[in-house]
Amino acid sequence: MSISVSNMIGVSLEYTDTSPSFALGTTVNLSDGGQAVYVRAASTVATYSAVSVLVDNTVVTLITTNAAATNAVGFAQVSIASAYYGWVQLGGKPRVLVAANCQPSVPLFTTATAGVLDDATVTAGLIAGLVATTSTVTASNVTCIAGYPHVLTGLNA
Repeated sequence: MSISVSNMIGVSLEYTDTSPSFALGTTVNLSDGGQAVYVRAASTVATYSAVSVLVDNTVVTLITTNAAATNAVGFAQVSIASAYYGWVQLGGKPRVLVAANCQPSVPLFTTATAGVLDDATVTAGLIAGLVATTSTVTASNVTCIAGYPHVLTGLNA
């Protein structure tokens, strides 16, 4: 797991909080060149899930049907219980849940499965700037290379 390289006391990316320890939307730089943002989970988020970061810095697990409301896409590196606070990774080399037979170095898209991405094309579901680094045979989590801000493209096309 990446670590914060920002000069901010108390940042611990692997812990979640029942009450906020930082202002929602606080962003830190990470050792892998990415960033993480402090958020509140509107519903339970599983480890390595892709999440929709909403404009108020709350997150919900990303699926194709809620993609249009997404401000940015993040990746939960630990599970965050509903109404808890924690960090989600926005860039760098996060681990991400992907579907079976997902191939490396190709664009990833949203799916109907909560928090899982795939290389199968979905209209208005492209996660811009995100690719897996390895292939999978079964659904699993893999390291991805992610540029920030991972906005979904083609939403209003």
